[in-house]
Amino acid sequence: MNSRIRGLLILVFAIILVLIGRLAQLQLVDYVSYATESRDNYIKTAAIPAPRGRIFDRSGLPIAENRYAVDLEYKGGPVLFAGRILGLLKLRRFPPVKGKPVVVATNIPDELVPTLAELTAGQKNLVLRRRIERYYPHPISGPVLGFVQLANVQDLKNGYLPDDVVGKSGLEAAYQDQLRGRPGLRSVEVNALGETVREKVLREPVPGKDLYLTIDYPLQMAAQKALSESVRWVNAWRKTHDFPPDVKVVRGAVVAIDPKSGAVLAMASVPGYDPNLFTQQPVPFDISKILSDPLHPMLDRAVSAYPPGSTFKPVTSSALLESGVVSPSTIFDCKTAIIYGGVVRRNWAKKDMGPMNIEQAIAHSCNTWFYQAVIKGQPTKLVDPIADRAKALGIGRPTGLALPQQNGFLPTLKNNRQLTNQPWYPGNTLSVAIGQGQVLATPVQMARMLATIIENGHQPTLHLVEKIGDTPVVPPVTRVPGSYYAVLRRGLRLATTEGTAKLDFQKFTVPTGGKTGTAQVPGPHAPDSWYIGYGPLKPSPKYPPLVVVAFVENGGDGSWVAMPIAKAVMAAYWHVPANLPNW
Repeated sequence: MNSRIRGLLILVFAIILVLIGRLAQLQLVDYVSYATESRDNYIKTAAIPAPRGRIFDRSGLPIAENRYAVDLEYKGGPVLFAGRILGLLKLRRFPPVKGKPVVVATNIPDELVPTLAELTAGQKNLVLRRRIERYYPHPISGPVLGFVQLANVQDLKNGYLPDDVVGKSGLEAAYQDQLRGRPGLRSVEVNALGETVREKVLREPVPGKDLYLTIDYPLQMAAQKALSESVRWVNAWRKTHDFPPDVKVVRGAVVAIDPKSGAVLAMASVPGYDPNLFTQQPVPFDISKILSDPLHPMLDRAVSAYPPGSTFKPVTSSALLESGVVSPSTIFDCKTAIIYGGVVRRNWAKKDMGPMNIEQAIAHSCNTWFYQAVIKGQPTKLVDPIADRAKALGIGRPTGLALPQQNGFLPTLKNNRQLTNQPWYPGNTLSVAIGQGQVLATPVQMARMLATIIENGHQPTLHLVEKIGDTPVVPPVTRVPGSYYAVLRRGLRLATTEGTAKLDFQKFTVPTGGKTGTAQVPGPHAPDSWYIGYGPLKPSPKYPPLVVVAFVENGGDGSWVAMPIAKAVMAAYWHVPANLPNW
């Protein structure tokens, strides 16, 4: 028994000696090595990306939101369960790693993430990383909404994080500062192998401010649908007027606004693109193909300038009346053509339409009436008053929208000398009077011009955003003096009852006013198609006020193409039958 006890004691003492020896080695021999390794554990700070502000329509429907996207990062070396992981991701092999880790898969489907988390657990060379990604559950017209991309080199220099998404066009870019938010901060303790030991949030990220748009999503969809489907009317016009071949895609825009407040209820531009495509990593298509597309799908035609054609005649009428060149009772014969300066200038109708006053001239869009009125007032003297009145009514200057937009162009004696170094010829004023020549206007400008007329000179500031965060946006309304707005409105109303717009609107459920426009363009191209309209004549809770501008590039006559588009939008807003033409 004693020998067994002694043996056990010897064993215990031997173990103790071994432990003492190991402790001595750690404390004395390996101290320097472990102390160095301990010092190599260091604490660093890392930014936490802030969620981007969301975008909603006027009813709270989400247009743009954020979601977490999961990517798989590979650092090289052997992988456990490699076959199963590759099978889930539908990959053949892990790519070679030279230096930096390689992203093996992006946007991993949500249903695969739990399984991959189990398979990669404990494998230091495989990391599932989460990032914030933009997505659009109810996207509106791409050129209007815009798109985002991960921060590029210039964005990084400006203080953005590599995982930040940055607005590059449209509303996403215009309100980048409000949508961006403020990144958070965390401390991360990392060991000598670069592995995270522990981390702590020092400052929570502050999400960007949400945008609440003035856009009415159902009306927006109706506008986009009407534009896209108008290809049948474009091709019907082309066939009738010998403009082969058929087109497959319409190029145009629709703007619908509340004329009292200037709130933009719909803004559509076609062709467009799906902004969701730009948020995916990697981008699943060649962006250069969109950028080089001859149809220019990234162009927002609602804020681009074009010759307005006869939709400019209310502006000319206002200038003629306010300057005293004509009165509401002034009569000119609406002739088939007149000769001025040795040039034959024709009306659109191939017949003499008889004597007309200014209201009838607006309604029937009589070119020769306006030619005679301008000649009476001396064309060279009238070019500046027409430009001044157009500018006062909202053409040739910004509308208030935060989006980048063209100003258009209004010729004057001064800028003509600066641009052409040529004298102003009197015949040029005759072209300007009917919205041709050098006049350029955007659909949004035409919408504000019409709103100013029907609101008796009260001019709204156009806006697409109703609220930023909790702060309402209340743009100003200005006053444009004028004594003849009622005359202009009577002319616009007459257009829908007996004039160029009667075909679609004479029996429309809601009484409206409007003006067709057919703008000639250089070269062997079909003319641009315009329609500007408003209603009802007496707004009510059932039929709230609305201004609609429809434009189709090389679409043909305004009454064939743009007018039915505007009618479809109005019908959708007021929930009445559209009864669209079938030519």
